[in-house]
Amino acid sequence: MRAFKHLGEREFMPAVIAPNICDQNFAGCFPARICPEGAFSFDEALQQVIIDSSLCGTCPGPCTNFCDHYAIRYLPDPDEFDVLRAQTLGEIDEATATEQMAEVKAAAKTEQELPASGPVRSIRTDEFEPVVLQSELPVVIDFWAAWCGPCQAMAPVFEKLAEQYQDFIRFVKVNIDEEPALAARFRVQSIPTLGFFLGGQLIDLLTGALNEQQLQSVLYEFLSIARQQQSIEAEGSTLIDGEPS
Repeated sequence: MRAFKHLGEREFMPAVIAPNICDQNFAGCFPARICPEGAFSFDEALQQVIIDSSLCGTCPGPCTNFCDHYAIRYLPDPDEFDVLRAQTLGEIDEATATEQMAEVKAAAKTEQELPASGPVRSIRTDEFEPVVLQSELPVVIDFWAAWCGPCQAMAPVFEKLAEQYQDFIRFVKVNIDEEPALAARFRVQSIPTLGFFLGGQLIDLLTGALNEQQLQSVLYEFLSIARQQQSIEAEGSTLIDGEPS
């Protein structure tokens, strides 16, 4: 569990005291006296000065600058702080802390590199199966290229209707110059081409740029087909479940 969380626009900046460095003189602890959040206390059971990191508020960690023994540690990132806190309190050794910190930073880097979420997702060939074939929603793919004028003209329409239908249809874009294997797999000869997938199967390809009214009509028809298919599957399941033994 994270030691602090985002709350609206506030970010909690936690700190922890290294018990083997602190002199445990709470009465003479200057950082404790000036802490605006009252996060410092003395734990009678542990006989240690401690910081309740959940109370640290938006304080950017100035207490670290006022500790005569340099016993206070803090990190702004919640996951990195969890590792730092565990190491500081002796819950994990230095080698484990180094390993866990590397994993945290690698995960953060991967998350930063992911494309921004939105109603339209651009995919690579290796993402095709999980994003398209395994999708629980019907999927429409826009096969396009940067040099294609009609593709560029249709892009805003695709984005706009994706916003409208994103709860019912997954909208995907495939750049055929970057992912030629996907274009070849579905025999995309010219662009823009829209591919319509239902239950992991390609059910139709439509070539040529569409205006908003045309694309909306096509999407409505696609949804109708998807719902009919769902009804057929539901009825089949009911018949199987209700079949007498």
